[in-house]
Amino acid sequence: ARRLWALAEEAKETVRERIRRHAIPCDYKPGVLLTAVKASHLRSMAEDVECLKGVFGYERVRLVSREETASMVDGGPYYGSVLDEGAGHLHPLNYALGLARAAEAAGARLFEDSAVTAIERPVPGGAATVRTAGGSVRARFVVVGCNAYLGRLEPRLAAKILPIGSYMLATASLGAERARRLIRDDVAVCDTRFVVNYYRLSADHRLLFGGGETYTGREPRNLKEFVRAHMLRVFPQLADVGIDYAWGGRVAITLNRLPHFGRLAPNVYFAHGYSGQGVALATLAGKLIAEAITGTAERFDVFARLRHRDFPGGARLRRPIAAIGMLYYSLRDRL
Repeated sequence: ARRLWALAEEAKETVRERIRRHAIPCDYKPGVLLTAVKASHLRSMAEDVECLKGVFGYERVRLVSREETASMVDGGPYYGSVLDEGAGHLHPLNYALGLARAAEAAGARLFEDSAVTAIERPVPGGAATVRTAGGSVRARFVVVGCNAYLGRLEPRLAAKILPIGSYMLATASLGAERARRLIRDDVAVCDTRFVVNYYRLSADHRLLFGGGETYTGREPRNLKEFVRAHMLRVFPQLADVGIDYAWGGRVAITLNRLPHFGRLAPNVYFAHGYSGQGVALATLAGKLIAEAITGTAERFDVFARLRHRDFPGGARLRRPIAAIGMLYYSLRDRL
């Protein structure tokens, strides 16, 4: 557990180091606030803070009272919160584009819109062949990093993850003063619902709000209205504010919410199932896989040794079973 904690902390610092080294303009800001939507959630949150401080020596986290939480976030209502000043938030697309530019500058070649249709297993000690609709590539090492977009490429991995739909909107610019009335200290906020709400401010004073996960694989017809309904339950005072953008994608979760690392062959690595923590953990995964390929697999194997179970129903039935479970937990959120 201590080694996993240390690696998680390294993941956060690696993100910050990449931003500094490559001058990536992704608006990194410190601070994440976890807000309690039920009074009963505060006990476990307080135990978490005590464990982080007492066991792991992490002093950048503190329990926040109901009254102080209300002064920090003009939404909710919330029964209290936990502030993590060692965490942060950023513009994830700009971060990814910055990494891509750095990779190309280092000699990498990137081929977009080249979906892989098959990975042919190598003979022991031989190269693997990766096939696409337009051609194939032979490689000494292959990294499968498809996460929620794995599809049917690798059945042995598919049952270990569940792709879920995640949706966000961006309001019209609120102006600096109104934006800071919503989130006083410009931190990212996430609540303790099972179907989680999460939000933060953009550099141009918009509210970026995510909510309403889906487990069926079907995208809502009107993303703006779908997410706006969730936003107004938290911030009813924004009923007069226009919605300029809405978008969605998929994230992959595992049953234990820990990332799934491993090997399909001695020279075929995989990492996926970041369960909503992918900005930091996928950055770390790339670093650890690079270490393993160059001959030092000890740190990669800390994650690879974690045991992961298949989702109930396997690759075929995991979606409908999970959708039924989500209905149950979403009802609990409302009670």
